[in-house]
Amino acid sequence: METIKQRLKSPIVWTAIIAQAVIIAGVFCEGLGDNIKIIGAAAVEILTVLGILNNPTDSEKF
Repeated sequence: METIKQRLKSPIVWTAIIAQAVIIAGVFCEGLGDNIKIIGAAAVEILTVLGILNNPTDSEKF
């Protein structure tokens, strides 16, 4: 349980979670233009990769 709590304190993990929520909302929002959706999806994927590569249990290393 402590490991999960430690991981949830990482701002990169929360950024990746929020980014995924935004892309899901973007899929269902028909009013957004296609270019905005493409740019948003690319940004979300970059943030997701950072969230996956991040080691939230070690604040000294990425």
